[in-house]
Amino acid sequence: MLRKLLTNSLLFGISPYIPQVINVFLLPIMTQYLTATDYGIAGTINAYTQALTALSTLGFNSVLGVIFYKCSFQYKILWREIYGFLNIWMIFFAFLQGLLLYFIIPEEAAEYKWLIIALTNFSNVFFGPTATIGNYYYVNSMKPIPIVWRSILSGIVTLLANYILVVHYRLGYLGWYVGGFLGVFLMNASYWYAVNVELKLSPIYNFKRKTILKYLRVSLPTVPHYYCGFLLNSSSKVIMDFYSTPLPVFGRANIMIQISSLMENWVNAINQAIYPMCMESIKKRDEVRAKALIYVYLGITYFCTFIFSLWSREVFNILISNKELASTYPYAVIFVMAFNYRPMYVGASNIFFYHEKTTSLLRLTFCSGIIAFVLYCILIPFLSIWGIVIAYFIASFYMGYAGFYMKVFKDNSKITYPILKIAAIHLFLTVMALFFVDSDLNIKIVITIVFIACLVIKSWLQFKKT
Repeated sequence: MLRKLLTNSLLFGISPYIPQVINVFLLPIMTQYLTATDYGIAGTINAYTQALTALSTLGFNSVLGVIFYKCSFQYKILWREIYGFLNIWMIFFAFLQGLLLYFIIPEEAAEYKWLIIALTNFSNVFFGPTATIGNYYYVNSMKPIPIVWRSILSGIVTLLANYILVVHYRLGYLGWYVGGFLGVFLMNASYWYAVNVELKLSPIYNFKRKTILKYLRVSLPTVPHYYCGFLLNSSSKVIMDFYSTPLPVFGRANIMIQISSLMENWVNAINQAIYPMCMESIKKRDEVRAKALIYVYLGITYFCTFIFSLWSREVFNILISNKELASTYPYAVIFVMAFNYRPMYVGASNIFFYHEKTTSLLRLTFCSGIIAFVLYCILIPFLSIWGIVIAYFIASFYMGYAGFYMKVFKDNSKITYPILKIAAIHLFLTVMALFFVDSDLNIKIVITIVFIACLVIKSWLQFKKT
C-alpha cells in the first residue's frame, strides 16, 4: 500500500505541478532580472484570476470522479455530455474573465493589457475542458504515464521560454505570462487527440438537460467549496490591493507564497495519488484501509513540512539571489506548517464527496474561507505579511479538523480519529519550526535526526500493531 501510494504520488501526483516546481528552481537566475514590482504585478493579476477558477468548471471536476466510481458502465456517456456543456460554458467564462482583467490589471502593466487578457483566456477556452476530462480519466484509471510526459514537456517549454524572455530579452513579468501560456497551451492541446479519438470521449453538444441539471445540483454547491481555496490563498492579495499596499511588499508576499508552493504542490500530489485508493476503499466499505491511507498521508506531510520549515532560511538563500526577497523565509514557516491540515481534511471530505453531501461540505470549507477573509481584513493593515500567514494558519486549522465533528461525517462513517491529539501535534511542530528556524546549523541537524527517528519509531510501532 505504501509503495503504491508513493509511486503514484511521484508519477501522476507530482507531474501536474512539474512546471511550477521547475519555475521555483529557476529562481536563483530569474530573481536577478525580476524585481519586487514584477512579483507584485503578477501577484495582483493571479489573485483575481484565481477568484474565477472554480467557475471555469462549475464544480464538475468533483462530479467526474464520483461518476467514474458509481457509474462504471455508463460514465463515458455522462462525461461526454458534461464535456459538451463545459465547452459551451467556457465561451461565457472567457468573456467574464476578460472583463475582470480589463479593470484590475495594474497601471504598471497597462501597456500589455490586451495581450495578458488574450493569453489568459486562449488556452482555457479552446482546450481547458479537454484537459480536465483527460486528466481525470488518467488519474481515476491510475494511468500516470500520459500525465507525466505531458507535464514534463510542458515544464521544459515553460522553462526555456521563461529563461529566454526574462533573462535574455528582459521582459520581466510579461516574460512569465508568455512562457506560462506556451507551457499550459501545449499541455492542454495535447489532450485533444487522446480524449476525442483514442478514448472516444468526444463532446456531446446535444446533451440531455435533465442530466446536466441533475449533476449541476451536485456540482454547484462545490463552487463555494472550491472558492475556499481562493479565499484562503488569494483573497489576501485582493485585500492588500484594496489597502493600496506598495507593490514591493506585495512582491515579497508573492515570492514567499511561490517558494512555499513547493510543499503545497507535494501535499496536493499525495492527495491526487491517494484519492482513487480512498474512494475505492470507501466503495468497498473498507474504511479501516482508508484510515490507514490517511495516516500514511499525514506522516509524509508532517515530515516534509517540518523539515522544509526548519531549513527554510537555507532554502530561501539558495533559491533567491535577491536579498530583500530572500528575507521572507520566516513567513514561510507558519504558511508551510499550515499545510498539515490537508490530510485530515481529505479524510473527512472524501466521505462528503462519496455520499454526494456537497451542500453540507459548505459549512466546513466556505466557513474556513470566510474566517480567512475576515482575518485578512483585520490583520493585514496592522501586521502586513505576518497577518497573511497567521490568518491562513487559523483558517486552515479549522478546515482540517472541524469536519470530523459534523453530523454528515458521523452518520456516514464508522471510523473515528484522535482529532485533538493530531491537532496538538500540528501546533507543537509549528512552534518548534518557528522557534528553531534561525538556530545554528548543528542544532538543526540534531533536531532533524531526532524528528526522523521519532517518525520511524512511530511508524514501526503502528505497523507492528496492524
